[in-house]
Amino acid sequence: MSAATPSPRVLLADDDRLLRDIAASVLGAAGFIVETAASGDAAVSQCADAMPDIVLLDVDMPGGDGYQACAGIRCLPAGLDIPIVMVTGLDDPTSIDLAYRSGATDFVVKPINWTLLIHRIRYVLRAARTIEALRISEQKNSALLAAIPDGILLVNAAGSISHWFSAPPVGTAARQLGDLVPHAALAPAMQCLDAALRGSPATFEFTLGESRPRHFECRCMPHAAGQVLVIVRDITERKQTEARIHRLAYHDPLTGLPNRAWIGEHLERALAEAAERNRGLALMFVDLDQFKRINDTLGHATGDALVQQVGQRLQRALEGTEADGRVARGRGCLARVGGDEFVIVISGQISCADAEYVAQRIQAAITRPFEHGGHQLVVTPSIGIALYPEHGADAQTLLKNADAAMYEAKASGRNQYQFFNSAVLARAQQRLSLEMELRRAFEREQLEIYYQPQYEAASLRLSGGEALVRWVHPEQGQIPGREFAAVAEDAGLAAEIGRWTLREVCGDIRRWRDAGLIVPAIAVNVSGREILRADALLRISAAVEDAQVPASLLELELTEGVLMRAVEGGERSLRALKALGFALAVDDFGTGFCSLSYLRRFPLDTLRIDSSVVRNAAHDPEDAALVRAIIGLGHNLNLKLVAGGVRTTEQLEFLRREGCDLVQGFNRPVPAATFADLLRAPHSAELPRPAVLVKARS
Repeated sequence: MSAATPSPRVLLADDDRLLRDIAASVLGAAGFIVETAASGDAAVSQCADAMPDIVLLDVDMPGGDGYQACAGIRCLPAGLDIPIVMVTGLDDPTSIDLAYRSGATDFVVKPINWTLLIHRIRYVLRAARTIEALRISEQKNSALLAAIPDGILLVNAAGSISHWFSAPPVGTAARQLGDLVPHAALAPAMQCLDAALRGSPATFEFTLGESRPRHFECRCMPHAAGQVLVIVRDITERKQTEARIHRLAYHDPLTGLPNRAWIGEHLERALAEAAERNRGLALMFVDLDQFKRINDTLGHATGDALVQQVGQRLQRALEGTEADGRVARGRGCLARVGGDEFVIVISGQISCADAEYVAQRIQAAITRPFEHGGHQLVVTPSIGIALYPEHGADAQTLLKNADAAMYEAKASGRNQYQFFNSAVLARAQQRLSLEMELRRAFEREQLEIYYQPQYEAASLRLSGGEALVRWVHPEQGQIPGREFAAVAEDAGLAAEIGRWTLREVCGDIRRWRDAGLIVPAIAVNVSGREILRADALLRISAAVEDAQVPASLLELELTEGVLMRAVEGGERSLRALKALGFALAVDDFGTGFCSLSYLRRFPLDTLRIDSSVVRNAAHDPEDAALVRAIIGLGHNLNLKLVAGGVRTTEQLEFLRREGCDLVQGFNRPVPAATFADLLRAPHSAELPRPAVLVKARS
């Protein structure tokens, strides 16, 4: 932003003071001037005094909710064109419809992703400026055309031109009205002429040319007896402006594909046609698996380039299904409706087998590697399919059911397609119920910390532990953290649970030390979003200070993706944590994109080898070579190696031979009291059983 350009003014209305303070800090750092209001009525009042450049409105507020405030701002003299973004914790179609009916420009869903919100604000402001510029241009053009008509002529009842008052606008000295307009427009031209002869002004339009068409408007005005005054204007620029505005409103700027608004209207029309002609329709919801990992590790520019390539492949896949004749008289329409989400509507004589064939083509198109910036990227699609009329008779129901089927495909292992059925609906409802239960469980303190013992590989002496979260469900019993981690992320609870976990672990360490036990370092997983925040250092150090425990007893686990993001801005924070005495570990090493050169840049202490890499290392030469390489790399960098998922004697002996330092996995995670007993008897570990006797943990 140049010095001559004033910073955009953002008004945020939310009754949550903490959120207002965070918004002021984050948006202010991004170059915005931030003003806040605690209620919808206050926001309307502030807009009446001085209209900002953009308004962010929380939906649920005392003293006038977001919908009322949005409608109130639109009624202000300068409020008609101001961009208004609704901030809501609900992403159901009813809430979205209410937002748009009240006059909202856009909406975002809580919990707020501040980085994406900054880009969304800039995009909405840019679009508003573009539309305003186009509107002003249209006003100027209209004024000019109104003041200087392109052509004025008199036409009699027979359609003959009796007089030209100005030069012909289309490059011909026409003698008849039929010489001036193309044959397709002659009938409406004569109808307008007849209406004007009867005393009623009328207007028609026509187009000339194909490669570079010009658009004209003809206004027929009553004149002297038996004659009509015809005003011909070139409206080509106005038509082009309307087309640009339409494209802004109905197309995605990144891919050029139709957007959510366009596909929604198209789906409504397609359903009406299907009902009228007694035909079927297939709706597909396509989501890229693990796309966030690419964004986090390689940056949003790479993510955007990948989305563009995916859109192109999807378009070609749809065109191919029509060209090869496998989909009988079906036609597909594609839209991008979210960051990595696409919707496909296939209408015509479409069957279940046709929809399955299209899904298979989409899989084949997407799973081929993508190339960008020297990287070879591999993503897979999860596809949900809903059919009309079997799975819904209206657009909202079909979209909801296709979305539920897509999540079922993800939950079943990703890179597959799923048709909607009653079981999918039941599981989607169960997932929603689980999310609500998890929120209540966190509020009611139903989460507990368990500790996975870590042993020296050579002696099996207890040498550490890893803190794991368990949910003690009143009906389902103990639920491991890996089973509700995704639900916690969707519910916006992941960061809160992470902060609670750190405090609980510090409290357990304090109690063990007070009991006279020698406590080894305890590993705690730290959220990537949290560790790179500006206030993370203060929050983590405050947790150990409040518990009065040494920072050296905590080992903070980071993912490979966090390390790659830290290269751009978080390296200083990690070095500060190390300076305070915390140990740093890379969790699940061997499963991500981390460049080995990054390991030299950070003050790391531990590499934790993922259990999926260890599982077959004792028998599979390729896995053995990978584990051997990781151990060698770690030792060359003076790092401690911890192998997870060690279940068998064969695995343990292999890791011992290769020089792995610590192992874990053959003892189940235990509560804090049991772990204290292990600290009292650090040599009490039992050898893992032979592979033939080992059963998978539930």
